[in-house]
Amino acid sequence: MNLSVFINHLVREGQIAVVDDLPPLLPAASADALEVLTDYYHHDKLEMPTTAPEFDPDAALWAATYLYQAVRLIMLRNIQPDKFLPGLSPYAGDINANSIYSADLCLRYLPDLLCLTRKLDAQDALVIHIRETAMQWPFSSTGMQLAAKGSLAGIISSPALLQAYADRIIVTRDYPRCGVTAVRDAVNASLGDYASVLWPGYPAL
Repeated sequence: MNLSVFINHLVREGQIAVVDDLPPLLPAASADALEVLTDYYHHDKLEMPTTAPEFDPDAALWAATYLYQAVRLIMLRNIQPDKFLPGLSPYAGDINANSIYSADLCLRYLPDLLCLTRKLDAQDALVIHIRETAMQWPFSSTGMQLAAKGSLAGIISSPALLQAYADRIIVTRDYPRCGVTAVRDAVNASLGDYASVLWPGYPAL
């Protein structure tokens, strides 16, 4: 299974492929993977509540590569907890609405990725790294019971992302994410008069 097939499985099945034959990534893998990600973006943006942010190929490809490499490290676990984690460098580009949404095409599977580590020690370097990544990308990590450490500016600046983020918070009942006024206002607006139905016990402010 190569990177483009890995992404296709995400899109088609809605879950991470758990296989033992994830080979090391080759430079040529990026072109095919980017074509798949671009097509994925054009289909996914149709589900956004308003106009979706523009496609950021660098962010999309980084996120796909990150997920692929992380799964490979989990499945082929042969490094010690204190060793360098190859292929999992943080995103080096600007964090804005475009990069947040484009990275989310794959990073929305971070909760599933963390579930794959359940047999590893909680203090394992890989587990810690995945959790830290999830905290740095709050749009993709609602419901993971992790603090949002990454900037919310890109989410708040985009009506589409803010609405989608509010909807995800409601679905996952992730109330700690409502600590920012703009986010809480969006959640309250989405719940409207149906808070008791959509989120029983929601302490609206």
